[in-house]
Amino acid sequence: MRKYEYKNFLSLLAKTRNLLVYDDGLLLKEHKSTLDLFESYRYNNINEISIEGVSHMLVSMNIDMVLIYSETPKNVLEICNEITKYDPNIVITVILEERETLTCKHIMNLADTILSMPFEPEDLCRKLSIALAAKLMIYEMSHTLNTHKKFMDDTGIESYLDTYTEEIKIISERFSGLIQRLQSGELGSTFFYEIAEELELVSKIFGYHHYTAHLTPIFDEMSGFLRSYSFEDVDLSTLEGFDFLVEIIKDIQNYLENFFIKRIFSDVYVFEHSLQDTIQFMVNHLYSRKESPSDLEFFND
Repeated sequence: MRKYEYKNFLSLLAKTRNLLVYDDGLLLKEHKSTLDLFESYRYNNINEISIEGVSHMLVSMNIDMVLIYSETPKNVLEICNEITKYDPNIVITVILEERETLTCKHIMNLADTILSMPFEPEDLCRKLSIALAAKLMIYEMSHTLNTHKKFMDDTGIESYLDTYTEEIKIISERFSGLIQRLQSGELGSTFFYEIAEELELVSKIFGYHHYTAHLTPIFDEMSGFLRSYSFEDVDLSTLEGFDFLVEIIKDIQNYLENFFIKRIFSDVYVFEHSLQDTIQFMVNHLYSRKESPSDLEFFND
């Protein structure tokens, strides 16, 4: 990101965030346009009274970020300590005149980002953006993990996945072999029977848990279709159907690996509808164009 672009980036991040400012006079005088990017900001001159009132200010306002500038590092450290005591998740950005003293080193350990004097307005936007973006990313990751845990707890699915993980790994390896054989041009009833058997194994495993049980008819119907398919129907107009079969097996393999091995829980209903659509495309293309369209309806309403 170019230096001048950080102001636009900050405006996106800060438009719903509340800022608390502690300042010796520099920020309001020279950087008010940056402060105005936030939904709201509360400005405080640093003095003994304002330092003593930090905790009250945090309690009375919904603060997302604190920006601090003072020529006296001791004052900055006191403010940082009060903030982290109240809520360690509040983002702290500090502007320092120097960094070499022990007090400054303590401040650097407490702050999310540090800005050194002198600096340009774009530098301030960049530091505020980085600090806010980092905290938001951490929040989103934490939210994702909590959602994942809630899903596991609500569905009781963990023991189910543990039970079949190794079997799914073996099935996935066999799917890779089937894909290679299809892509190399292998066809025939015996080969289709092999694919059908793998689909039936997946259907059986899916049937053991209520979260995936509704998928079993799709796999059973597709298995039945492959077992009954007559290769007498194959001609140039049907070859694209085998490409769809490759894509179907890849999609199933990918879903199995994500679900059972990587424990990535994408919406099972999105997978279901996508799979149904691709299977219908495959069926439509595996028959000669001479076939009646009424014969090509694979899924019953």
